[in-house]
Amino acid sequence: MLRNNKEFEMKIRDKCVLGIDASGFSVSVGLVESGTAKGLIYINDGSPGSEILLATIDQLLTTLKMEKESLDAICVTRGPGSFTSLRISLAVAESLGIGLNLPVYGVDTLQLIAATLPFYSGSIKVIQNAYKGEFYTATYSTKTGRPECIDGLGLVKPQPFYDRLEQGDLLLGTGVTELIKKGFDPEKKGACWNLDFHRSISGIAVVEYFLDHDLREPSPKPLEPIYIRLSDAEINYNRQFGVSE
Repeated sequence: MLRNNKEFEMKIRDKCVLGIDASGFSVSVGLVESGTAKGLIYINDGSPGSEILLATIDQLLTTLKMEKESLDAICVTRGPGSFTSLRISLAVAESLGIGLNLPVYGVDTLQLIAATLPFYSGSIKVIQNAYKGEFYTATYSTKTGRPECIDGLGLVKPQPFYDRLEQGDLLLGTGVTELIKKGFDPEKKGACWNLDFHRSISGIAVVEYFLDHDLREPSPKPLEPIYIRLSDAEINYNRQFGVSE
């Protein structure tokens, strides 16, 4: 639908917004209206969340007795995460945006996790399980209330990550459990961690990250997924044809 210029002067918190995260092996879809959370569905059954994303969106809207046409914007995670899940979840968000003429906002998943703990006095190290014995990781400062990246996104194995831990570091993310399972004890380095559910990604948290952003016009430029590792298909192709990774 067409919107007037006055409407685009409003903030995301004033509107009805759908939040989507299906960047890994779970799916979370939430709806926020006028800054208030109206509903959230979270499913983690071990299968790629993207496989049930559309059905989950329909289920949430049906439960809330709302039509897709009631939405004013869509917020979605861009990764890093599962290669296939990211492609599908972003394609779903972009398709809804195009079909309903809505703006689509995207955020880095690790930055979103750091944003759940504003005004922390030390460094926040986010680690997400990247499987294959590696973690996606980045370090943030949230002293100002918003996450500022002080050490960029990358892939790291457990030992080098552990070696770089410092006194006062706070660990967030799914990788914390995996790190401990592998026999590493962050407490011995003076670090701590927080695995509360509200420190994880959800469809509500995706929207909350953008509440103070201006509502903008839909953009024809699609969101770019954040890939740190090549897909298995690309790795196999490179090996088969002798291409350097």
